[in-house]
Amino acid sequence: MVPEFKSIFPPTKKRPPIPGPNSGAFFKELLSLRTILLLGALGQLLLTLTLPLRFALLPPLLITIHTIATTIHALTFPPNPSPSELTATIRTRTSTQFPLHPSSPPQHGVVTLHLGVRFSHPLGILAPGVRTVGTHFAACNARVAADAAAFGCLGFSSWHGDTLPANNTLLSIYYFRDVEGLNRFARGPVHRAAWEWYAAEFVKKAGGTHIGVYHETFYAPPGAWETIYVNMPPTLLGATRVLVGEGEWVSPLVEGAHPGLKSQYSRMGVGKGMG
Repeated sequence: MVPEFKSIFPPTKKRPPIPGPNSGAFFKELLSLRTILLLGALGQLLLTLTLPLRFALLPPLLITIHTIATTIHALTFPPNPSPSELTATIRTRTSTQFPLHPSSPPQHGVVTLHLGVRFSHPLGILAPGVRTVGTHFAACNARVAADAAAFGCLGFSSWHGDTLPANNTLLSIYYFRDVEGLNRFARGPVHRAAWEWYAAEFVKKAGGTHIGVYHETFYAPPGAWETIYVNMPPTLLGATRVLVGEGEWVSPLVEGAHPGLKSQYSRMGVGKGMG
């Protein structure tokens, strides 16, 4: 008899919060390295002109000392990851499986939605309309997170493009149980308000072309997807949660050392390793 999968995290009665975009990283990624260095240089110049030299040199000195100290501490006392910390590195092989039992192949498909925006303006995040776009994106993320069970949303992650000096292509990756749940979200008032503002107000009325939006939808039926993570924190599909029955949110992340997860085919439920 094939042993059951061993879950990385215990089930919870309440869905853990879906991490939102890191606002600090958001602004940093939208600025080129030259712009960041320029802002730092201007800030230091301002301090030098307004404060005595010994005080003006204090901020960069403190930042340097803090950086060196934290690096030495991390090298000397590496963190001991706890399975209860969803951001901790899991120092083993893991995989995602629906359901959490190896006696049958995966019974659930996965719908992946790529929803993103691109800023093509010399002013970057200071361009007209960028703030409104950010407000609508934040509202959509909050709506999905608040009603994850109703929409069948398993989770979402934020990523940045890196093909240009300023990573001005942003992407949110959502996972849904089915297309019907995705459509319930897409046809809801929050997403509709975002689209109507962009299509009617920004593009048609104001003639805006410096902000682009896009989405891609992929449906992987049962047996057509698989995952493997090695020495990684919960990432992408591995960071999702599934509502089981009426009361428990279950992480699909399981230990990858299971004999039924040795190969790509077995992880998809079409190999010999699934019992």
